[in-house]
Amino acid sequence: MSERTGYVDAEERELDRLLAVVPPVAPPLGLRESVVRRVAERRALWEWLVAALLAVPSLAFLAREAVAHGDEFARAFGNVVTAASSQTSDAFFFVDGLTVLALALLGVACAVAAHAAGMRPRQPAGR
Repeated sequence: MSERTGYVDAEERELDRLLAVVPPVAPPLGLRESVVRRVAERRALWEWLVAALLAVPSLAFLAREAVAHGDEFARAFGNVVTAASSQTSDAFFFVDGLTVLALALLGVACAVAAHAAGMRPRQPAGR
């Protein structure tokens, strides 16, 4: 429709006449619920796939780091706890950038998986 005049443009007149002749029909009962259920199932499947693609390499990297450098992680964690519990600022610890990235990707994977877990279709009341 033309916004200035409020009338149908010349290109749209035929379609407007055709649509004006067709009576409105209500969709069958349960159509909306079945469509939403299908969309939710497909969406959840993709979300689970994305969560796995983010989590599995991150977990593998973190496990490898824990096996190879577990003693360093334990010392760094002890230094963090010491720094947090005392008023001094002389504690030292080192955080690897790839470890931070792996933890961040793992957190994103957890968020996506939590959303996918909450996407189960709701059952109508009384069923």
